[in-house]
Amino acid sequence: MRKGLVLAVAAGCLLMSCKDKKMTNVFDTEDEPEEDSVEAFIGDTLHLFDEIEPPAAVDELFDDFLYNFIDDAHFQGQRIVYPLPCKTGDEEEKLTQQEWPQYDHFKNQELLSVIYEREQDFVLSKDTSMQSVAVEWIGLKSDEVEKFHFNRVENKWMLTEIDKKHRSEIPNGDFLNFYARFVADSIFQREALAEPVKVILTSEDGEEEPQEEHLNADEWFEMRQSLPLPTDAIVNVNYGQASISQNRKILMLQGLGNGMQMKFKFNKQDDGWKLMEIEY
Repeated sequence: MRKGLVLAVAAGCLLMSCKDKKMTNVFDTEDEPEEDSVEAFIGDTLHLFDEIEPPAAVDELFDDFLYNFIDDAHFQGQRIVYPLPCKTGDEEEKLTQQEWPQYDHFKNQELLSVIYEREQDFVLSKDTSMQSVAVEWIGLKSDEVEKFHFNRVENKWMLTEIDKKHRSEIPNGDFLNFYARFVADSIFQREALAEPVKVILTSEDGEEEPQEEHLNADEWFEMRQSLPLPTDAIVNVNYGQASISQNRKILMLQGLGNGMQMKFKFNKQDDGWKLMEIEY
């Protein structure tokens, strides 16, 4: 009975779940214009866009800044240092403002991840004193990793550099090579499941006791259809969390602006990486 409830919730409510404070778009207002006045409103205010100064709150939490950077093209254009250094090994090119739109990996991005090892490291995302954060675009169908370096410049978050690498050259490379195969090969995926996989379903307000269930491989694949696991690329936020252990990784997925949050916990055993637990 409980297992059926877990699967039903996963299938029907997963993408609507809210487990933490949503990332905030600082340009949102409480009073939206009526639909029949939207076109007139845009026409009347278009000339004012260049004069809008975003509130200082956008630069407090990096998560809120990044959401606005991804969500608002005008704001994004203000937060890139041009010409933008783009390094591959010892080689460097400079991206101009005109070239950026064709290079931008963040278009239509709806999901971010954080790969970490220790639960306590996730509090780094709430550190308002942080001065630098890297966002990694990790190709899963290729071996490409592009690391976008964001730094505070005069108290404003700015994209200052891009660094290109291969998966094997970054600290989480071994796990990412496994994950790329895990999401692409169903036979390999079945072999990489713990027996069974633990599923923990927590309440939104945290007041109810978590529900716990254990899924066999067939039940996992039924649930898998509703899970937002990235299959083409991972956009991973690196706040500076520890990357010491090669035997334990937590992949936390976060929805942009909707509060969705899920954790996938993997352990490396003698026969390779295993998915041990899901929490949402």
